[in-house]
Amino acid sequence: MDKTIIIEKLKHKNEILPNEFDGTYRSVHEAIESYAKVRKIALIDYNDLELMYYLSLGLWKNDKKELKHYIQKSHLLHNDKLLLEKKLEKIWSKGSRMLFNHVIEKEEMEFLTAPVSFKDLPVAKNSESIQFFFKMCINISGLENDGKLFDTAQQMLNSQVKNSGLPVFAVSRILHCLKPFTFPILCESATDSIVFKTLDIGLCCYDDISQYITNCRKVLDFRNSLFKFQNMRVFDIMSWEMLYAKDEPEEPEKHGKIRQRKKAKAALNQILYGPPGTGKTYNVVKYAVELIEGEKIAEGEPYAAIKERYEQYAASGQIKFTTFHQSFSYEEFVEGIRPVVVDKYGNDTNIAHAETTVIYRPYNGVFKVLCEKAAKSPHMNFVAIIDEINRGNISRIFGELITLIEESKRGTSIILPYSQSEFSVPQNLYILGTMNTADRSIAMLDTALRRRFDFTEMMPEPWLLGNCDGVDLCELLTALNERIEYYYDREHAIGHAYFMNSNGCITTLDELRDVFATKIIPLLQEYFFDDYERIRLILNDKNTFIECVVPKYIKQFDSGQKLYRLGNPDKWEMDDFINIYRDIS
Repeated sequence: MDKTIIIEKLKHKNEILPNEFDGTYRSVHEAIESYAKVRKIALIDYNDLELMYYLSLGLWKNDKKELKHYIQKSHLLHNDKLLLEKKLEKIWSKGSRMLFNHVIEKEEMEFLTAPVSFKDLPVAKNSESIQFFFKMCINISGLENDGKLFDTAQQMLNSQVKNSGLPVFAVSRILHCLKPFTFPILCESATDSIVFKTLDIGLCCYDDISQYITNCRKVLDFRNSLFKFQNMRVFDIMSWEMLYAKDEPEEPEKHGKIRQRKKAKAALNQILYGPPGTGKTYNVVKYAVELIEGEKIAEGEPYAAIKERYEQYAASGQIKFTTFHQSFSYEEFVEGIRPVVVDKYGNDTNIAHAETTVIYRPYNGVFKVLCEKAAKSPHMNFVAIIDEINRGNISRIFGELITLIEESKRGTSIILPYSQSEFSVPQNLYILGTMNTADRSIAMLDTALRRRFDFTEMMPEPWLLGNCDGVDLCELLTALNERIEYYYDREHAIGHAYFMNSNGCITTLDELRDVFATKIIPLLQEYFFDDYERIRLILNDKNTFIECVVPKYIKQFDSGQKLYRLGNPDKWEMDDFINIYRDIS
């Protein structure tokens, strides 16, 4: 990869927030705090170095049993071991619940899970250098200034440490996790500092521990001169991307999963539209998981397994579900301002009195929060699901975002009106909407959304239905929808989902009676504005579902007006339902 291309890519990299990226940063900090309590520092040896390096790789590397094994082998105090276990357990569980935003690729996982042991390295025979390194970590953990960090580390990495065999790859990993904005990761076998070597920024003797701080200063100066990001892990991520680009096969489908966003060919903005009960909300779960993972779901995979992954992505913040309605506004979706009560010192308070005042602060809406999270994690996909998108006032809710969501405008910045901050919609954020065509005609939304969204029609699928106590539900639904399309339009068809439950298609006559009494007939009443003669045509009814009643208490009944009542569902039999689709020619 050309130098100018690498630099340009790095200029567009977003900041990596340590505690959101993965568990390594917090883990190493917790461990160093525990080692700071050790009085007999002379007991520390290669087992402790293994623990620290293991934590710097990440708690996803193996299971909790191995984590406890490394802790027990260390020379921490007994109580501190138990306390560290509890702290790391919380971090580990956060990772297992997918609450970190770093997705590990196949090559990186193979590197992280490779066996790590310092027992046979030269450093194992020189415990003093390891003890010296731990003292250095404890000393610099409270420093913030880059110059002081470098000076302190340089003084402590003396000639004794240089000749000890202390590996640069371990030292740089651990120091980076302690101070991610100051120390880069160097000399690892997998990436081998490929980004620094390609850019030729003057680093030398990568594997010489005494040159590590000198190289760190050069990396820091290089970063500050060209880039906005602070976390040195960005360079490490760039090295992995260069490896992926180098090793990418010509036919990726034959070699397993490739990076997520490269495989994702779906449109950035999509709307699933159709009549009620056609499975739009049901299918939006599948669509969202496919967008997050960048590949089609395997045919035949149980819906429960897909829904479980959907819930995990939602819990981790990669999927955000919201519903539009007539009162939904720009302030709730993008950003607004709200009053806050503060005391005379400017502190927030819940109690208003003579010495308090009210100020107004901007706050982020649901879409802006998701956009900012996606911008911080460009290697991951995010999905904003907007249910009933046609029920909101689109121009009022989206405002200037109606332009920014276009594929060609992604990444373009604007100044928001309330916070006066720059804002853009990132490329890795998908918008997935659902629209009920029975609520409002799709034609009314063409001018606002048609050019910016891909529309996927979802119509009833009667072939998904089977036999219900002798009633052919497929034929029944087909007959109903054919008549509805003839007497009204196809946008008000009845969906197959009305005849399904969690176990699939309904199978008993009682269930069918309940569906008609509580769902189908009320829906037809709404569609045809209580025109019962038209409803009886739709049902091919013979005074069963809708009963025509002769007035009993009306004198001089000569107007010809009819009274209608909903029939008694308990009296609806199999033949009554079969009559709906029986040949009437």
